[in-house]
Amino acid sequence: MEKAKLIIALTKKKKFIAQIQFNDGKTMPLPQLTIKNDSLNNKEVDVERKNGQIVEVKAEGEIIYQAKTEQKPTASTPVSQNQSYKDAPLQNEHLSKVANPAYAPYNFVPLNDQVVETSHPPDFNKYHPEKNTGWIDLEIETLTPVYIRGTLTEDEVRENEDIKYKPGFFAPAGKIRIPGSSLRGMTRNIVEIVSYGKFEFYDDKRLYYRGLADISNLRGEYQRKMSSYDGRDKKTQYKFFAGALQKSQSKTRGMHFEIVSSGNNYKQIKKSESQALVKGLGKKYSEFNYYELVDEGYIVVSGNMQNKKRDWLICYPPDNAEVIPIPDEDIKDYNNDNTRSEDAPNLLDLAKEGKKVPCFFVRRKDANTGEDRISFGHTGMFRLAYEKDIGKHVPDNLKDSDKTDFANAIFGSSKTHDDKAFAGRVFFEDAFLIDPQTNPQLEPQVPHILSGPKPTTFQHYLVQKNENVKQLNHYNSNSAIRGYKTYWHKSADDERWVQHDKSAIEKATTQYINEGIRPVKKGAKFRGQIRFENLSNEELGALLFALELPEGCGHKLGMAKPLGLGSARITPKLKLSNRKERYKDLFAEWNNDISPSNDEEMLKIKTDFERYVLQQLEETSKNSIWETARLNELLTLLNVETGKSLESKGTTRYMTIDQKEFKDRHVLPLPSSLAE
Repeated sequence: MEKAKLIIALTKKKKFIAQIQFNDGKTMPLPQLTIKNDSLNNKEVDVERKNGQIVEVKAEGEIIYQAKTEQKPTASTPVSQNQSYKDAPLQNEHLSKVANPAYAPYNFVPLNDQVVETSHPPDFNKYHPEKNTGWIDLEIETLTPVYIRGTLTEDEVRENEDIKYKPGFFAPAGKIRIPGSSLRGMTRNIVEIVSYGKFEFYDDKRLYYRGLADISNLRGEYQRKMSSYDGRDKKTQYKFFAGALQKSQSKTRGMHFEIVSSGNNYKQIKKSESQALVKGLGKKYSEFNYYELVDEGYIVVSGNMQNKKRDWLICYPPDNAEVIPIPDEDIKDYNNDNTRSEDAPNLLDLAKEGKKVPCFFVRRKDANTGEDRISFGHTGMFRLAYEKDIGKHVPDNLKDSDKTDFANAIFGSSKTHDDKAFAGRVFFEDAFLIDPQTNPQLEPQVPHILSGPKPTTFQHYLVQKNENVKQLNHYNSNSAIRGYKTYWHKSADDERWVQHDKSAIEKATTQYINEGIRPVKKGAKFRGQIRFENLSNEELGALLFALELPEGCGHKLGMAKPLGLGSARITPKLKLSNRKERYKDLFAEWNNDISPSNDEEMLKIKTDFERYVLQQLEETSKNSIWETARLNELLTLLNVETGKSLESKGTTRYMTIDQKEFKDRHVLPLPSSLAE
């Protein structure tokens, strides 16, 4: 070790960087050192160098930097199975035919291969004569019952903060309406699809898996990281380690989590033995719990699975135990894991400052950056984090493009290629019930369970090249996500969306909306308006194209779309403002009394948009973008009669747990393939 000084500086991008200044005046940068403040600036440090390279730095007796070295796998050094850390091109072409298709109330519009660019929005300080300004009158007719959740009053919020659903339809001030925000979100989504826009709105998180009993190739993926079988000794050799998780404070990282390692000093003990030990402590034995013994260590109890015969015993870490810091990204991923069992303990919540909580863990190399990462859990054979987050399954040209696409140009963007945000040029108003004297709401009914999206079902959510269960793409594969999730239309005429089995509701009261919901009836009509400013013909055409769907197609609005609710037909009427006439007469256009544009004018504007997109795609031989293979999939999903036909065949239902259909890992085919 040699004495030196740590120099810390703040860059223009507000990032701390460090370098070492030796006694001879020479300096060496230390970019690998992650620091959050300059509290150690100009402090004396001890530095160890090998072959001229810095391998370790200590500040006030604490190691603040240690170079990565090649070692045999231990509790603190991960084994890398991929040293390149560079992704191969993502597979983005899904199977055209699936022999044994999966069933689901949704399917996907494939991702586009390129982003179609439009011009940057003009200045907002004036009306541009070559652009279009005006409004679109909307008439909305429900094709099935539609439900949009009502809002709570101030008194209801104060009296009962736990109220999640109100039975009634969205009706502020007692006026039933479809909120403009719902119409805006639905319209933007379709504009993004049909205009070949960027794919920016997704939950970029890391998913978790436990493939111990999976019939797919995920089982092998899991076992390679967690265990191996010794054929000679006929024993399972575990690859994970154990220790105690705790919350700690340091000068370099501030408050953080770390694991005090017990290494591989753990074992399984008979359930009867652990129950006796717990009883000896004067405590009640229960699943998903842990108990501290006087001398030996921790008893860890997992869930009560069928034929379970053993629990775990983790030895207390020794006094000189290695302390392994948990990266902030892994803490974030653990907290974001909403698919973990509700019964399983949250180790981070239990690990209050100064308290140690037993855990199991494995180290790994990040498949994207090569950085050290860690997965941890309550019990052995715990759930692992996938090496790649969801964002790594979105092609770079669709998320990092510096192009201005139609959706951002029309609806606004928080960031562009020059880092300047700009506002949208469309304004959606609420759509009110046309006949407010009649109440079109159904009586309160309890719907079937509304479950959230399950992106962990990778055979649905990722592009698949093979339906062989041993060759599926999962989230450690170089496969793109399927695309834009869209729900099939259903009839909903015979109240199939209603749970009539009261005993089922009583058995799972927390999973049902026990207060029921009150959708508006099929045939209810609403009227609303969209105002727009300074849109080009192509931009206005994109907006109209998304609103006025082909004959026989419908939009989807509101909640319970998987159950068949939410189908609606929108009829738009375009009205273009005459800026000269408006400024001549103070009262011009106040009553929206100008003549609407005729159908031919609307068709021309939509055609301008289609021609522009087809030119950018080099698909000029086609007459409409609906003829492209990708938008043909959207057209299939939007067709009302196609959805009803598939519903009658039972192919747009959720797969059931009772019949173990999820375990079969059947691939979800293209919409057009399913509809053949």
